[in-house]
Amino acid sequence: MQNETRQCQNCKQNFVIESDDFAFYEKIKVPPPTWCPECRARLRLSFRNERAFYKRPCDKCKQDKVSMYSPNKPYTVWCYDCWFSDNWNALDYGRPYDHNRPFLEQLNDLLKAVPKISLIYVRSPGSNYTNISADNKNCYMIVESSDNENCINCYWIQLSKDLVDCSFTNKVELSYEADDCYDCHNLRFSKGCHSCLDSLFLLDCRGCTNCLGCVNLRQQQYHIFNEPYLKEEYKKKLESFKLNTHSGIENFKKEFAKFILKNPRKYAEIVQATNSTGNYIKNAKNCQSCFHCYDSEDCRYGVHTWRGAKDCLDVDTAGRSAELIYNSINAGIETSRHIATNLCWSSTFADYSTYCFNCNHVLGCMGLRKKDYCILNKQYDKETYEKLSVEIISLMTERGEWGDFLLPNMSAFGYNETAAHEQFSLSKEEALAQGFKWEDTPRGTYGKETIDWKIFPDSINDLPENFDAGKEVFICFE
Repeated sequence: MQNETRQCQNCKQNFVIESDDFAFYEKIKVPPPTWCPECRARLRLSFRNERAFYKRPCDKCKQDKVSMYSPNKPYTVWCYDCWFSDNWNALDYGRPYDHNRPFLEQLNDLLKAVPKISLIYVRSPGSNYTNISADNKNCYMIVESSDNENCINCYWIQLSKDLVDCSFTNKVELSYEADDCYDCHNLRFSKGCHSCLDSLFLLDCRGCTNCLGCVNLRQQQYHIFNEPYLKEEYKKKLESFKLNTHSGIENFKKEFAKFILKNPRKYAEIVQATNSTGNYIKNAKNCQSCFHCYDSEDCRYGVHTWRGAKDCLDVDTAGRSAELIYNSINAGIETSRHIATNLCWSSTFADYSTYCFNCNHVLGCMGLRKKDYCILNKQYDKETYEKLSVEIISLMTERGEWGDFLLPNMSAFGYNETAAHEQFSLSKEEALAQGFKWEDTPRGTYGKETIDWKIFPDSINDLPENFDAGKEVFICFE
């Protein structure tokens, strides 16, 4: 088919459906979307709470836990240990399909009934305070991340070790405030770098060692503001900036910001990619309108497509061997053929399902583990499942629902708690008018700080030897 221009039924703006898109829709048997890519992404992200955390008691063991569900939410919320225990079965919440009611209405009832998990992570020893993450070790407050060790306060990091305050890294070690960096070691305050080490304040550098405040450098060492220095001169000049002090770092940040403006910038960070558009793309093929995409093929309209993602369209995080994923969030870890799923891992042929792990052929399910042929958490034999699922899909198609994501009011979160608010900000009035929810519960710790920044030393070297940051409560300047 040829490209077609259509009007988004949500924002009323025109958008283009590419010929390759039509081929994908035919492959997974869904009708073309009626919403534009931006509106589709905003709806999906309104179901993902990444970092709005609260103290809330587990409704099963009654212990206080960190939870992405505020205490006032009317759901049953269990902690990790209770949710993943063998003392319950999500099939117990199953219900037969009612032919006289809309399927999404019945699914919404199920989503409200099945216990939710306070934070989502798997196979992560010593990493109880992580969310939407897997296979981490000794990590704290990292989100959307997997296969990391000894990392603190990071977002979407992969295969990394010993990081603090980093984001979008892959195979990076011993670094602080590194963003969009690959295969690096001992970087600080750097962005968009590949194969660099022992450097500070770098932007878009490749293969650089012992460099400071540099932009667009390739295969260099002992440079400051893109100027070469002898090794001893470099060390002496580096010490003069007093980057072991807070004031020294703040002063250098200002100088580096001025220097960045004097240098040309690439239109996009696209490396080793064929026929691909978007930004921050590496080792990709035929990926269009993708962002933070690497080791992927034939993906479109995706953010966080990575590590073996293939044939994924309209996704927010799909990777670790994810294939044929459509209009879903957080599909990964050897996953295939999903339509409109939310955090379903190691599962195949999953549609309109949430928090399902190691499942196959599930439609409209919630909280299942190692189950097959289920609809609304009720298990069937293969023949009955296939017959009933065909009927449900046919009726949803007639209603113009099949292939679309869930309805805005089916999200468990307020719009302002979700990733949607970070990328597509709305006021409370706008969000409510568009069918989203809003959460007014304050989050965070206030009035309990133990550190007065006014008397805090300028250099960390001047802290007492017995100072233990893990026992202190700091106040955020912002």
